[in-house]
Amino acid sequence: MAKAQRPWVYFAAGALTGLFTGTVQMYWHQHQQRLQLDHRLQQVKDLFLREGPIEGSWIEYQSHAYRAKDGRTVAVNYGGITRLEDGQLRQYEFIMDVPTGQLLDIYPLVQR
Repeated sequence: MAKAQRPWVYFAAGALTGLFTGTVQMYWHQHQQRLQLDHRLQQVKDLFLREGPIEGSWIEYQSHAYRAKDGRTVAVNYGGITRLEDGQLRQYEFIMDVPTGQLLDIYPLVQR
């Protein structure tokens, strides 16, 4: 007697393999993106460390659209550095181009 054909088994195996592979790829990509952003934040911190100690730092993992000074719209990440200057905490914010990692702007935040 011949075995009965069960095409749904092959379909299910393929679908589960694709789902598993896609999930692993998604988590790997997110991990790599975080490592890259952490490295870029460290580069900015190194720039600030040349002038003195840093109290804190942060970077947003979510990118945003930003109109550059030359009129182009680019994807950027925002980040910040807090440092002690003249006995007071001073905060700076920076804007970094996502594809290249180039700093587009660094500016102090207004103290209230």
